[in-house]
Formats: sequence, structure tokens, C-alpha cells
Amino acid sequence: MTTPRPFSLPWLALSLLLIAGGLIYLLGPILTPFLAGALLAYMFDPLVDRLETHGWSRVSGTVAVIVLAGLAVFGLILIAQPLFQGQFAELSQRLPTFLDLLQTRFLPWLQQTFGITIAPNLDALKGWMTEQATENSDSWLPSVQTGALAVLGVMVNLLLIPVVMFYLLKDWDVMVARVAALVPRPWMGTATRVARAMDAVVGEFMRGQLAVMTLLALYHAVALWVLGLDYALPIGILTGLLSFVPFLGIGLGLTLALLVALLQFADWSGVAWVAGIFLVGQLLEGYVITPRIVGERVGLHPVAVIFALAAFGQLFGFVGVLLAVPLAAVLLVVLRELRGVYQQSDLYRGSYNAGFSDPASSAMSAPFLGQPLLESRIASLPLVHKGKVRDIYAVGDDRLLIVTTDRLSAFDVVMPTPIPGKGEVLTRVSAFWFDKLKAIIPSQALDVAPESVVAASERDQVTGRAIVVKKLKALPVEAIVRGYLVGSGWKEYQASQSVCGVCLPAGLRQADRLPQPIFTPSTKAAVGAHDENIAFEQMATLIGADLATQIRDVSLALYQAAAEYALTRGIIIADTKFEFGLDEAGQLVWIDEALTPDSSRFWPADQYQPGSNPPSFDKQFVRDWLEASGWNKQAPGPELPPEIVARTAAKYNEAMMRLLG
Repeated sequence: MTTPRPFSLPWLALSLLLIAGGLIYLLGPILTPFLAGALLAYMFDPLVDRLETHGWSRVSGTVAVIVLAGLAVFGLILIAQPLFQGQFAELSQRLPTFLDLLQTRFLPWLQQTFGITIAPNLDALKGWMTEQATENSDSWLPSVQTGALAVLGVMVNLLLIPVVMFYLLKDWDVMVARVAALVPRPWMGTATRVARAMDAVVGEFMRGQLAVMTLLALYHAVALWVLGLDYALPIGILTGLLSFVPFLGIGLGLTLALLVALLQFADWSGVAWVAGIFLVGQLLEGYVITPRIVGERVGLHPVAVIFALAAFGQLFGFVGVLLAVPLAAVLLVVLRELRGVYQQSDLYRGSYNAGFSDPASSAMSAPFLGQPLLESRIASLPLVHKGKVRDIYAVGDDRLLIVTTDRLSAFDVVMPTPIPGKGEVLTRVSAFWFDKLKAIIPSQALDVAPESVVAASERDQVTGRAIVVKKLKALPVEAIVRGYLVGSGWKEYQASQSVCGVCLPAGLRQADRLPQPIFTPSTKAAVGAHDENIAFEQMATLIGADLATQIRDVSLALYQAAAEYALTRGIIIADTKFEFGLDEAGQLVWIDEALTPDSSRFWPADQYQPGSNPPSFDKQFVRDWLEASGWNKQAPGPELPPEIVARTAAKYNEAMMRLLG
């Protein structure tokens, strides 16, 4: 009798999300204050945690944070009220002029153009409005505020938000611990990783949304001010602050701006300019700023962000708008996990068929169909170079075929045992980064199928593990960027408080994140030789100061962009190395591999702990086994045990699955 298989965590998570979605749909009208309080508690929990580390109790820290947040909001109201009160009073005095404009210009134009006749009695209304504006202008803003607060009170019940926030913030860590205690122990590692990935993407969303609101407020305020529109500042601020609700910010801002433009400008050109400014703002918000700043931070495609805002708003109303992108980001993490489960399933790999026998190790979850390739044998092309991992062949006079084998080098020695699927992982990951970061620097990769340049009998050696590239002049240095203090850098820091001549602050621990990523070049060693770290000045002497500076700047830009993206996928890029070449015009080009587990130190973000060396998505199992085996780190290397090979292959594959989704 077979034992029932436990319910898979990703499927359980998806079921819980669907149930939660149904509850949100049913309880939407009353959920807003609770969701707002929970969101604020989530935002301020790190601050309360920091106060606790300085000796504050949880309750006192919670009270202090809520009081400070309330004072900040109250201060903003005190600053904004006089500005808006004066401008509303002035605007109310201009309304009779607007009615004159409506009666003398707009209505005749409407009749002449469309044959529509409207004859309102505006004299009585104008007289009443003039009297009110003259005698009671100061009371306009309180009336507007009273009505606005009444509507807002119905929507979010402002008094309930700080109460909910207090209790959730006070007990946040306790609630998280209780939820964690309910997770089945075999699922704990996966649950922790998924939860931290969700925390990372939601945090990125919140930072991104604040950036969007700030940019839109700045754009509209500055653009309207340049146009010379009165009240440009308050209109711009309102447009930006309300932009988290689709079309509310742009709609309210446009209405106010058009009204002011009609009163201020003598012709229709000013009105047209205002409409153009808001049209451009809407295009920027919907298709550039929100998708790029918010979407890319959380790993969502721009179209997915637009769809999420529309769909959640349609389903759940105002509550759905508040939760649209955060929930979409959380769902994205769940879908990534489900994809990983699917690609490890018998259905995907084909072993659901009766009698099917899969000889591959269960650790190898990706569909690597070929046999492990320790050494390529492409007889149809001349061999140019055999590296530690890659074999390079000439394709004519101006192209190369780079075959990434399953060889593994450790301590600069190539091991005799291949890691199945490793070459395909490195090829796929490199292709991904070359394409994603091409705006920073072009790569040598060409859009040419490697199967098309070899004999038919040799295609199985290149499928999935080879690329065709431009033939370039490789530079004799490796560009290394370090974002964290680990490895040889940590050893050097302990001795000299510097890494490769770069002075660092005192008191750093192993695996600490550096204040800024540092550039530490090295020489490019031949097979069997050891790379040698060199100072930037030595690199400049070797290849020229201008080229060295360009390589340094490009390397830091590549690392920064890749590290930010990888973090949304639950991976910390501790350090990495790049290689570059020059094309026929002398332009810098990215060559070799790109941010792979071989050329980089990848750490799982959910296991990162400063003060110790975190596990990595690479050949760490091999290194650890070699260190314990008594091997003298001289060629030839020893044969690797099957379990070490399987665990290493699984780590490479997991890194690829996380990065590529």
C-alpha cells in the first residue's frame, strides 16, 4: 500500500490565496481600515524592531512610532492648509469670471459649431457667488474639508486605522512566529524562502510606489509652473499623491487645472497646453513610470502591472486598488514555486508513462536531455582554445562557437567528473543576462543557432549549451566586483582592513554588505594557473587608463543592476567577475559568461546572516568535500562522489530556476 503524498506547499499557498481573494471580495466594504492598518504595521515593523535593539520595549516602541507618524501627518496638514485655503479663496473669487467666460465665449461657440442652444440664467448665480466669495471666502475650505473628511471617514474609518495598527504592530513578531509554528516541519525551509521572497517583492513595491508618487507630483508641479498656471504646486501635489488610485490623481488634477486655465488664460492655447501636460503625465505614469519603477522592482512585466491595477480595481473596488500590485507580486512568487514543482513533476519530464525509467538523479529537476559532456569533439570546426569549462571553435574568420561543457574547476583545477546539466545552466543564465543588461553594454552573442554551424552528427554536443559569437580581441584582465565581504576579500580585510588596495571601514564582519560595491581586477590565468589580484593602477598600466576606467564603471553598473534584480528572485549576488573584449572599432564588448553560478557567488537571501559564510548556489559542495578529502589542490583532481555531483547539479539548477522564473 502506497503512502499518500503530502499536499504540496505551493498548491496549498495558491489555495489559501484563492480563499483570501474570495473573502476580500465579500468583505471589501469593511476591510479598508484593517488593510490600511496592517499595511502601516508592516511598513513600520522594521523601525520598531530597531528601537527594540536600543532597549525600548515593544509597546513603547509601537506607541512612539505611531505618535511620530501621526505628528508627521498632522504637520503636513498644518503646512498644506494655509496654502490650499488661500488658493481656494482666490479661486472662489474667480468663479464669477468663469461664468462670464462660459456665457460670452463657450455657449456661443457651442451654438455656432454644433447648433446647440443653452440659455441659462447666470446673473442670479453670479451675484450670489460674488457675495459669497467676498464675505465668506475663509469658510470655503472648512466646508470642503468637512465634506471630504466625511466621505473619507465612510471609506476608511480613520479612527480605526491607528487602533488596528497599534495592536498589529505590537504583536507583529508574535503573530509571525505563531504562523511559522503552524508550518509542517518538512516544509519549513521552503515556506521561509517563499515568505522572504514575498517580503522582498512587497518591500520593493512600496519603495517603488513612493517613487512613482514623488515623480508624478514633481512632474506635474514643475510642468504647470513652467506653463505659468496658477496653483501649479497644490494641483501637482494632489495629482502625485492620489496617483496610487488609477485615474483618480490624473482625473482630479486635470479637472482643477483645466478650470484654472479657463479662468486664467485669454485664449484656448493655455487650456490645450494643460491638457497636453496631463496627457503626457498619464502616458508616463501608465506606460513608463509605474510599470518600470514598480513592475521591474517586483519582477512583474509592465503589462502585468497595468492588468493588475485594472483587474483588482474591478473585482474589489478601492480595496483592490490598494492591494493590486502587492498581491500580484506575491502571486508571482507563488507561481514561480508552482512552475518549479511542475518542471520537477512526472508530467513535465515524461515519467508518468507506464514503464518509463528516468536514469537521471532526482536532484536534477531541469529537463537536461543530453548526456554529461566532459569534453566536446567538434571535428567539423577547428579548435581554437580549450578553457577550464568552455571549448572554443572557429566559425569562418569572424565568428566563434563557444561550447560550455559540464566540466567543473575548483581551486583552479579541472575535476575529472562532470556535473550533469551544468553547461546548459551556464549557457541559459548567460543568455538571460546578456539580453537583460544589453542597455548597459552589448555582448558578443549573435542570433545564430549553434546547430547550424556544425555537422548533423555533432548537433547533440551544442544543443542548449553553445552560442555563436563575434570574434573579438579579449582583454587580459578579469573585472571583479565585490558587494559583500567574503572569501579571499575577508581574509585580506582581517589582515589589512582593505581588499585589493581598497580601504574599508573598521568593524565589518564576514559576509557583511559593503557600503558600496568595490572593483578589484585580476589577471586572467591560463588553465592550471592561479588568477592574481592586481590594483586598479596596475590594470591601467596594463591596458590603458581610459579603457581601465571604462571597464570599472561598466562592471559596477552591471553588478548594481543585476544585484537589484536578483534580490527580487531571492538571490544575493555577493561578488562576480566579468570579461571584456574590443571589437574592430575599439568598442568595449561583454564576452565569455555573464553572472553565472561559476563566475559569481550567489547566496539564498533567506539564509543570509552576516557574521558567517552563507551557503551558495554553486560548487560549494565540491569545495567542501575537496577540503575534507585531504587533496593537495594540485592537478589532477580526484573523482567526485555521486552524491556530491547530484547536490551540486541541483544547486546550479535552482539558481537558474530562481533567476529565469
